[in-house]
Amino acid sequence: MITLLQICRWLYRTLNSDVRPWQIGVAVLLGALAGLLPLGLGTLVVFLVILLINCHFGTAFFAFGIFRLMAWPLQLVLIRPLGAAFTDHLPQAGKDFLVQAAKTPVLSLFRLDYFDVAGGFALWLLLALPLLIFTTLFFRRYQEMLTQKLAQSRVMKVLSQIWLFKALRYVFVG
Repeated sequence: MITLLQICRWLYRTLNSDVRPWQIGVAVLLGALAGLLPLGLGTLVVFLVILLINCHFGTAFFAFGIFRLMAWPLQLVLIRPLGAAFTDHLPQAGKDFLVQAAKTPVLSLFRLDYFDVAGGFALWLLLALPLLIFTTLFFRRYQEMLTQKLAQSRVMKVLSQIWLFKALRYVFVG
């Protein structure tokens, strides 16, 4: 129950913050990539990129959790076969690059030759553009709609004067 309240609180704070829609979209996009990749150095590099660019870290971490939960049951059914198909249909130069990258000391830590990594990346490439457009448009539309409704609402003006409403808002929103 507390976790559900924390998720609702996080969602309300995120949607009512000063974060721009593209920052939320990029955060969901990079969180999805981190969630679809197997845990390892590749996931760590994605999180370093999330920290370096100006996107909402909480949203990226939330998307990571959602896509990680989706990736576990899809690993054998979708991600690994997609990775096998992706690596099998690469041109010979791409296969040679993956073999050479797997032999180098640093790039071998990324496990680029594994079907799980290739499948997670291929699935992310398929989902990237629709996911970015959907989250950006959803956030923009929600933010505009909520701002207009709350500014015009007489009920919110009356409720904001009641101490019980202020206390509940503090508990749920902070």
